[in-house]
Amino acid sequence: MKKIHILLGVVFLSLLTSCLKDQEDIFDKPSAQRAEEAIAADYEILAGAEHGWLMKYYPSPYRTYGGYNVLLKFSADGKVTAASDIDEPEASAESYYKITQSAGVVLSFDTFNDIFHKFSTPDPVLGSAGTGWEGDYDFEFISASDEKIVLKGKKSGNYATMVPYQGDNWAEYIEKVNAVEDDMDFPKYTMTIGSTDVDIVKTNRNFEMTYATATTDTTINVPFVVTDAGIEFYEPININNKEISGFKYVADTYDFPSTTDASIVLNGIVPPINSTLVEGLWACSLSNMGEFGIPFWTAIKEQIMPELGEQLAYFYFGKNGSYWGFTFNSSGYGGVIGFQYELVGDDKVRLVYYPKGNYSNGDWYVKNARFDYMVVPFGCSPELDENGSVVPVVRTFTLTCDNPKSPMWIQLADDDIPNNIITVWDKNLDPFND
Repeated sequence: MKKIHILLGVVFLSLLTSCLKDQEDIFDKPSAQRAEEAIAADYEILAGAEHGWLMKYYPSPYRTYGGYNVLLKFSADGKVTAASDIDEPEASAESYYKITQSAGVVLSFDTFNDIFHKFSTPDPVLGSAGTGWEGDYDFEFISASDEKIVLKGKKSGNYATMVPYQGDNWAEYIEKVNAVEDDMDFPKYTMTIGSTDVDIVKTNRNFEMTYATATTDTTINVPFVVTDAGIEFYEPININNKEISGFKYVADTYDFPSTTDASIVLNGIVPPINSTLVEGLWACSLSNMGEFGIPFWTAIKEQIMPELGEQLAYFYFGKNGSYWGFTFNSSGYGGVIGFQYELVGDDKVRLVYYPKGNYSNGDWYVKNARFDYMVVPFGCSPELDENGSVVPVVRTFTLTCDNPKSPMWIQLADDDIPNNIITVWDKNLDPFND
């Protein structure tokens, strides 16, 4: 037995020597030299694109916010200029980059860039407080050539692709993307694939698609980036054995064919204006109240808020998750003042205060800070009952807007009080200064 062991050992050493020789043949340069050469080659490729690179970039590990176009121009001396559809078309920012070896060749945007680092800055306006959009600024090179670069975010694991920009005007491209996004933006969508109907809503650049299968309803989230040619998914999806990678932009229509199968069409749906109102979350402000509502809002601004020693950050009307009514935040104290609604036809809505719908600090601010004054124009009496409680009053409003497909504002005109006309907005408003 000992002889057998000795013979096996000789064979093993022989094989090991052979393997080491093969490795020496494959890697004829030291690893450090190979890394240096790879880094130098990547610097050359990055700086070689005459008009820069167009990157499709997805922040957040779950791609919650969808994808964005980032235009990048790298110079050989380590500078990078960035522009993006996250910012104004004409905006650009310069900073520095570097390529290093760290478990692979890594591209780092290692000094702050006013545009690129918006994806990773912990700004509560963009994403979540304390984390922002959780975007990457360190990327591992997966592949690199003069025609295409594939990167992988070190933190998120998301892939980002870069191709040479085929033009000389970045702002023009961003403007085209913005125009396509506006024209393809609808409150809801539908799509039919074979015998399957798919209902779609959009949040940020993310489709939530719901459809029935043989056993249950299925919902999938589909992140995408908007291009000058339409919508491109982060990765293809498959429904009913049909692959879909995105949709082509067609001007002046509500219908957008799939890029992979022209028989599959994304249909934009324009719901009645009152449905759009109750399904959204709309900002309110003093300057957008009619003559009827101005005195009540002014009393809150000039009397109540100074006494509280607080600042009202926002006052929103509509649907907030499972709550419906008015969502507010006063110096960090948030709450909901509950309301109920009834849709009447396509362009009317009945509103009334609903105290059982109050949530968090809603009751306290109604009872102790007279925040009921702020909702008097929408559906309650300015006078309390004999028990000191707010009295609900049903008000019926006729609605108009600037754009039925995607309104920036909706006006509520009281059918019974001519000077009770309120405009709510699909944007952030300072309740007392906007």
